[in-house]
Amino acid sequence: MNNCIIKMKGIKKYFYGVKALDGVDFKVRTGEVQALIGENGAGKSTLVKILTGVYQPTAGSIILNDKPVQFPSPQVSQKAGISAIHQEATMFPDLSVMENIFMGHHIRNKSNGLLSWKEMKNKTQILLDKLELDIHPDTKVKNLSIAQRHMVEIAKALSLDAKVVIMDEPTSALTLKEVEYLYKIIRKLKSEGKAIIFISHKFEEVFEIADYFTVLRDGKYIGEGKIADITVDKIVQMVIGRSLEQMYPKLEAEQGDIILKVENFTKIGVFKNISFDLHKGEILGFFGLVGAGRSEVMQTIFVWLGTVGRKPLRR
Repeated sequence: MNNCIIKMKGIKKYFYGVKALDGVDFKVRTGEVQALIGENGAGKSTLVKILTGVYQPTAGSIILNDKPVQFPSPQVSQKAGISAIHQEATMFPDLSVMENIFMGHHIRNKSNGLLSWKEMKNKTQILLDKLELDIHPDTKVKNLSIAQRHMVEIAKALSLDAKVVIMDEPTSALTLKEVEYLYKIIRKLKSEGKAIIFISHKFEEVFEIADYFTVLRDGKYIGEGKIADITVDKIVQMVIGRSLEQMYPKLEAEQGDIILKVENFTKIGVFKNISFDLHKGEILGFFGLVGAGRSEVMQTIFVWLGTVGRKPLRR
């Protein structure tokens, strides 16, 4: 078993009397992926913000490499080797990849104190090559895909020599191919001894990439263990506090009349010939990869209905 690089013990956090965290324990091991699991409001974000210096704990302790530490600011946490990659990339779109990677910790010439653009560009290229990214250091971030922006965030973490990398819902806007590439990068970071905190609501991702798990519910520590030693049903029960059979009970409903009919609905360059019927008393699901057009179809129908009222949706 790898050594614990971080131990958070008995962490409590109150906001004006409201208890957000109630004695939470959390451990992170070197060279492993630690999944942090829980419903919205379970306390995951609060715990991460304490670890990254955004919040201060009301009670409890943080131990880094067997030494008690405090993170009074994000800068102190960052210098200690902790870096967070958030669901929404926190980048400057009109600046280059290089400028974003070295934002806040620019490299300066020792002789005159001026910024060393050449050295930063060279180091950026080394980081991009390490992640096998076909991106030029001078490329503006606004011209990158969401997946590429996440990779640049990882490059920034590496530029800070991060020992612990926190990934908060990193796959939420990625295609399956991009998710597989992210997994490849995570495994590479593991092989280099980095500790990864992986936050996701998708259990298939947790079981694919994580080595250990910790479950929070209502601000409380529920349990932890090895992914190999638990099932999806058991984790779901820990997360929601009841058995899986009770999660989505099947309710029988009689299918009624058609209340929305869409025929050959098309928006040039976006989607084409979409047809479906929606009946009373049913739930109609739409599936597809990111970029398949699901959101665009629904947004267009919404606007169309607001424009034409109850007229048939034909185009």
